[in-house]
Amino acid sequence: MRTTVDLPDELYRHAKSEAALRGVRLRDLVEEGLRRVLGTPLATPVTRRVKFPIHRSLHPGALSASEARRAEEQAILEEDTDCAGPV
Repeated sequence: MRTTVDLPDELYRHAKSEAALRGVRLRDLVEEGLRRVLGTPLATPVTRRVKFPIHRSLHPGALSASEARRAEEQAILEEDTDCAGPV
């Protein structure tokens, strides 16, 4: 079933981040929370392997871990901005 839920922005960002850390969709995290609150059995967690594309660099070693982390955080912020509508 499909529904719309209004969440405070901070809660939405936190939930979206947690779902990403767990490697699940936001809807799976919301379902898990509702099942826990309602006392119904949790569904078996679905794990998905993610294949990352490999790109050959013209400048190997030029990107530090901190720069990569910063780029990832920026991408998440931009995604949150794009998806700021209701869940």
